[in-house]
Amino acid sequence: MCTYYTPVVKCRQNKMSNLLTITPQFSQDTLPADSPTRLLYVLLEFQAADLGNATPLPVNLAMVVDKSDSMCVPILSQEQFEELANMGNVSETMVDGVPVWHFENVPKQYELVAPRSIDFVKRALHSALEQIAPDDHFALVAFARQAMVVIPHQPGKNKRELMRAIETLDTLPLGNDTYMATGMERGLEEVQRSLSRAFVNRMIILTDGFTQDTAQCRALAQQAAQHGIAVSTMGLGVEFNEELLIAMADASGGNAYFIQDPAEIPNAFRQELNGVEKIALRNVWLKMRLMSGIEVRRVHRVKPSISDLGTLTLNDRAFELALGDVAPHSARSFLLELLVPPRPAGNFQLAHLIVEYDVPQWAIERQKVRENLIITFTNDRASAPINPTVMNLAETVSAFKLQTRALQDAARGDVAGATHKLQSAATRLINMGEAELAQQMLNEVANLELRGKMSAEGTKRLRYDTRKLTQKLE
Repeated sequence: MCTYYTPVVKCRQNKMSNLLTITPQFSQDTLPADSPTRLLYVLLEFQAADLGNATPLPVNLAMVVDKSDSMCVPILSQEQFEELANMGNVSETMVDGVPVWHFENVPKQYELVAPRSIDFVKRALHSALEQIAPDDHFALVAFARQAMVVIPHQPGKNKRELMRAIETLDTLPLGNDTYMATGMERGLEEVQRSLSRAFVNRMIILTDGFTQDTAQCRALAQQAAQHGIAVSTMGLGVEFNEELLIAMADASGGNAYFIQDPAEIPNAFRQELNGVEKIALRNVWLKMRLMSGIEVRRVHRVKPSISDLGTLTLNDRAFELALGDVAPHSARSFLLELLVPPRPAGNFQLAHLIVEYDVPQWAIERQKVRENLIITFTNDRASAPINPTVMNLAETVSAFKLQTRALQDAARGDVAGATHKLQSAATRLINMGEAELAQQMLNEVANLELRGKMSAEGTKRLRYDTRKLTQKLE
């Protein structure tokens, strides 16, 4: 039986030592001495302790919702659609960059019973208010070409007034185009009115189309992260910019949701708010300094979802990662690819870690955990056992990277490259037991071969579902 060294690191500096546990694991526990430069996978898992009877943190929340024309198009049943099409009353048009069906001479009885996306948004906002406590703070911003603060920042105890304001959402004249950054700016202003370490600061964005100001949106998500505000995004339908929405959530420590059916909007809001209410540690940051000779090739977040953190900026061989807010029993994990140079036999320090976090429930000063990552070089030429947990995650991340590059190839029109990478990723997923997701990839291979492009729905499902692969490993 093989055993694996899994060092558990805890803060030893004060009585708060058990609030954050760091568990590092290496793909190999030892490396052969004086061997060529090796690739070493390092898994870092950060786990918050249960604070017991501590009062949940109040929430400082801004909802930023798309109120463009496409959100107000009636959602007809298939039977109603076919009847209108047979009458010649249906044509396709573009609204806010989204292809939608335009209806003429719609019978009044159809309009009365056909819901709209904005109706589900209003229902979701009512559900959100039911979860808002009197000490929480709440704001609502609507955007299209312009943005408007529908409900200014105020305590949750004013629920009756807030509910009345929600009912006016679909009547606002905000223009026909979509400029999401204008809504984000107003939303951030509202959150910042009560910005404090004593709150869980959150902004939720919902949209169904493409925005005209993607660069500003990315910059605002980065700005939100710097202020400790997580931005969670909800993409509705199949014609929105999922790359942008996922990147914004990842940059700020928020969550990214794909909502194909408008009826799922209320449940997505409930899921998001339930998670926010469980936060224990806030504004968690990892600062990592690499020792001389150690190079970091890539870093991926692997839990709660997979995300490529891109090229890290090193300052004096050090970098920082935002872990965001952490709830008990909900780990934050990162997989690092390190290049380790030759070393003689003995223990060798790879890096020094500092993790900082707030515990606002107990009104104590910002906490720090310090530890070194150390690996052993040995003259024993027998191969060290491989850590299956780390290597399974590495294989999962590899499938994620293949899919990501395939989507990039498809966007550039490189059908052959996209097809090959999707087939390779599907093979890996089948070996991992992920037959359903593998089949989704093969379906898009067929679309590439027949039509020269992937389907909008298939592209989004691959992006969002592949991110969740590490949740299934648990």
